[in-house]
Amino acid sequence: MWSVRLKVDSPRAKSLASSLASEEDVELHGHSLTFTLTEPRAKDARAMWNTRMRSLIVSNKIIDVIES
Repeated sequence: MWSVRLKVDSPRAKSLASSLASEEDVELHGHSLTFTLTEPRAKDARAMWNTRMRSLIVSNKIIDVIES
């Protein structure tokens, strides 16, 4: 079993967590979000990790545009 855990500390944590709502069970504590991705195969874990990271990157860029 492969497991990857991410913790993000950001004032945008709530918005970023919302961007993952349909993909992961995200724990939100103030300005911090955490989730753990667990997959039986490394290949699948890598693909799912990449998908989650792209979601976070795009969400952050959209927030940048909205705030500018």
